[in-house]
Amino acid sequence: MSGWWPSSVRRSTALSAALLCAVVFTLGWLGTRELLSRQLSDSAVDATRAHLDRMADAYRAGQPMAPVEPAGDALFEVVDETGRSVISSENLRRWDPAWMPLPPAPAGAPAGWTVTTKATLKPGDHPQWREYREYTVVGKVIDRAGQRFTFYLFVSPWETLRTLGTFDDTLIFFVPLAVLITALAAWLAAGRALRPVEAIRRELAEVSGSGLDRRVPVPPSRDEVARLATTTNETLDRLQQAYEQQERFVADASHELRSPLANLRTGLEVALTHTDRADWPAVARRSLLDVQRLQRITADLLQLAVDPADLPEGVVDLADVVGEQVAERELDDGGPTVVSDVEGPAPVRGEPVQLERLLRNLLDNAVRHARSSVTVRLRHEAGEAVLEVIDDGPGIPAADRERVFDRFTRLDDSRTRDAGGTGLGLTLARDIAVRHGGSLRAEGAECGARLIARLPAASVVEHGKSIYGGPTA
Repeated sequence: MSGWWPSSVRRSTALSAALLCAVVFTLGWLGTRELLSRQLSDSAVDATRAHLDRMADAYRAGQPMAPVEPAGDALFEVVDETGRSVISSENLRRWDPAWMPLPPAPAGAPAGWTVTTKATLKPGDHPQWREYREYTVVGKVIDRAGQRFTFYLFVSPWETLRTLGTFDDTLIFFVPLAVLITALAAWLAAGRALRPVEAIRRELAEVSGSGLDRRVPVPPSRDEVARLATTTNETLDRLQQAYEQQERFVADASHELRSPLANLRTGLEVALTHTDRADWPAVARRSLLDVQRLQRITADLLQLAVDPADLPEGVVDLADVVGEQVAERELDDGGPTVVSDVEGPAPVRGEPVQLERLLRNLLDNAVRHARSSVTVRLRHEAGEAVLEVIDDGPGIPAADRERVFDRFTRLDDSRTRDAGGTGLGLTLARDIAVRHGGSLRAEGAECGARLIARLPAASVVEHGKSIYGGPTA
């Protein structure tokens, strides 16, 4: 903003309104004045022409010129066919001593011929008339006793000038007054409109990291400021929720990291204190398990921090992902049986490693709590690929089916996390599903837990046939 323009919204609004009002009123003043001037001039010409007709009629009837001469400062002149001035008003000679008679009508002009022309009076050094002024002159041809005369009557400008002067004197007072009133009205209106904004600003100034519970006042009006206040409060709600979630996450993460670190440190300190009696291979194995647990927690935390925009998009067949993951589980001895039930190809858009991570986390959770078997089902439903992982373990109570997806959640029943999990597996799985435009929920089952992931199906056509096996339209 330039130096002369005010930075305040209220002041700039008032100044803008004042300038706009001044420009509009000034243009209206000049336009109205020009229109009024033309109308008055036309009326004066018509009146002068009517007066000239009366003079001509009287002279044609044989009356002498004196009785019909205009009164006052009227200017007139009568010239004959030779251009000689037969009679003229006294003021014409007095106001222009070097006045030359106006030309007579053309030789072929008929009787009653009229003309409108211009004439300029040049007073010179006349002490009472210093102004050079151009006059409108109307003329008419009159025949009398075989002679032709041209009557000229000057249009008096004084009534027009007096009216325009009164008009100017009136508007020169009212236009600045209107500009002032407009600026004052704009100042008051802007102040009233900005009062809620100032209240919002003051309240936002009080918001801090320890005071995210504050909310800005919402004005009763349903205008843009009210919508701004509502949006601001919604943003503060999200910030508070994110801040509280971050605090809980930091507290839980520090607690989860503290346990393996404490175990690792304690084991090493005890072994170093009794170096001659320490079973160093056992100490190394325990330390390795703690380090592996720390690695898994750190990897899961980093995964949660990945920006969704960084995920490349491609077409992944979930049927292949299910086949690979189930095949890996079949190689593990001593664990529950993992079987799959796949209807057919299930292409979805996403990143293969991420989708493999989603299924792996679901299988890790199911295998950890299953008694004897885990079933993976893949089917199509309403344009979605539906992936189900079902185990025959203790199941998830209805009240905890949403809470199990929270970070580092511990349930009170037999599904409590053991030493093999990080507490972030289901959180990561849901996060990956949401990033791919889908969802992950825990639903009821006849026996055990049932986790269902839904992902938007991708439309892929190969060799004229849909990837689902049917012909294309």
